[in-house]
Amino acid sequence: MRYHSTRNSQKFVQPSEAVLQGLAEDGGLFVPEYLPQLNFENWLDYSYQQIAQSIFEIFFSDLGKETISKILENSYGSNFDHLEIVPTHWLNDEKGFLELWHGPTLAFKDIALQFLPHLMQAAKQLRNDQSKILILTATSGDTGKAAMEGFSAVEDFEVLVFYPYQGVSSFQKRQMLTREADNVRAIAVKGDFDTCQRGVKDIFVDQNFNLKMAEQGYELSSANSINIGRLVPQMNYYIYSYLQAVKTNKISYGEPLNVVVPTGNFGNILAACYTKEMGLPLGEILLAANQNNVLADFLFDGTYNANRDLVKTSSPSMDILVASNLERYLYLKNPDSSWINTIMADLTNNGQFSVPEQFLDIKAAWADETETSKAIADVYNSYNYLIDPHTAVAYVVAEKLVKNHKTLIASTASPYKFITKVLDSLQLETPESDREAINKIAKVIDAENPTIPATVEKLWNLNQDEEIIIEKKNMIQAINEQIFGNL
Repeated sequence: MRYHSTRNSQKFVQPSEAVLQGLAEDGGLFVPEYLPQLNFENWLDYSYQQIAQSIFEIFFSDLGKETISKILENSYGSNFDHLEIVPTHWLNDEKGFLELWHGPTLAFKDIALQFLPHLMQAAKQLRNDQSKILILTATSGDTGKAAMEGFSAVEDFEVLVFYPYQGVSSFQKRQMLTREADNVRAIAVKGDFDTCQRGVKDIFVDQNFNLKMAEQGYELSSANSINIGRLVPQMNYYIYSYLQAVKTNKISYGEPLNVVVPTGNFGNILAACYTKEMGLPLGEILLAANQNNVLADFLFDGTYNANRDLVKTSSPSMDILVASNLERYLYLKNPDSSWINTIMADLTNNGQFSVPEQFLDIKAAWADETETSKAIADVYNSYNYLIDPHTAVAYVVAEKLVKNHKTLIASTASPYKFITKVLDSLQLETPESDREAINKIAKVIDAENPTIPATVEKLWNLNQDEEIIIEKKNMIQAINEQIFGNL
C-alpha cells in the first residue's frame, strides 16, 4: 500500500512515511492509493485483534506481519476494561450501542491512540529516523487526553495538546491537566476548537519554524485524525461489530446494518465509509450533529458554509465548524486533486464551498440540547442504560431517520466524562464537586454495587497542573517555552 495527498495524487509515500509526517507537505491529507475489496464473511471467527492484524497488514504493509503483531500485543489488552475491546450493547432487536469507550480515557479516541505511539515508534525504526518527534494536537476534548495517555513516557516523543479555553467539560479538563509523565502537556487557547485546529495546521506549514525544529533534532507530527495512523484503526470496530451482529444472530451476513455516528471532525464516520467501500455490508451511514450542524446542512444541499457562530454545547467533541476529514470523504467521492485544491482554497478564503449533490450519499440530522437531554432520560428510564451527550445526539438522529431497521449507534464516550449534563438530564441535582458527582453517576449506573472505573479514580490521586491560557498567535511561542526553552 502507498499513500498520496488529497491535493497531489502523483506523489506517493510509504505507510511509515505518511504516519510520521501526519499532514502532507502541501497541506492535504494522506489517503490510500486504493481501497481493497475484501470478503469479510471469511473473518467471522476473528477476534478484534485478528481483524486489526488483517487490516493493518494491508494499510501499514511496509512494517511487516511480525512487527504489526508485536504492536497489537501492546495496544489492545489489559489497558481496556472489556475483553472484546468494543462490545455492542443491544437495547432491543433493532438498536444497539457500539461501546467505544472501554479504554483508559473513556473515549473512542483510545482505540487509535493506544495503537498510534507503537506504530510511530516502529515507523521510526523502519526508516532509521533518529530525530525526536513533537506531536502537536488540537482537541475538542477527548483526543487531547487520549494522545497524552498513549504517548506518556514514550521515548523520543513529546506531546503538546491545544484545547479551547472554557470549551471542554470539567472532567475533560481535569484529565488533560493530570499527567504522569513530563513529555506530555496541555495548553488552553482562547477561541474554539477550530481556532486550535487552524493554529496547528498553520504551524505544520510554517517552513521557518520547521527548519528551526530540524536544527534541534525534532520533526513535527500529529495525533489528530488528520494522521492516517489515527483513521485506519477506526475501521476495525465497524468490521468487528458487524461480524458480531452476525455471530449473535442479530442479522444474517449480507443483511445491511445501519450505522449512526456522532460527528465533529468527520474521522469516525469516514472510517465507516471506507469499510463499506471495501465490501462490508453496512446499510445507511447516518451522520449525527449537534447545534453546530454545518455538516448536516452540507449533506442536505451540498453547500458547506462555516461562516457561522460556534455554539458551545454539552457535546463538545462535536463543537466544530471546519471538519478536516471531510476532505478525505470528498476525495473518495471524486478523486480529482485539482478539484480538491479548488474547493479547499474556497473554504480557506471564503469560509464556504459547494459540491454537486451526487457526491453526497450520507443522510444527516441534528439534535438540540433539549432533545439531547430527553434522549439521555428516555434511554435510562426505558432500558436502565446510561449514555453520554454525544451518544444521545446519535440516538436522537437514529429515532428521526431510521424506522424498522437494524441500527448500530456509535457510543463514543462514557457518561462519566459529562457528569453535569447527564445528571441534569435525569433531573438529579449535581453536587458541587466533580468527585461527588462521579459517585452519584456510579450509583445511577448501578445502585446496588456502584463501581467507579479505576481510570477515573486515578484522576483524584494525581496532582493537577495549573491551566496555561494563551492566544492563538502565541502558539509557536508556547511550543518554544514548553518544549525547547526558547528557539
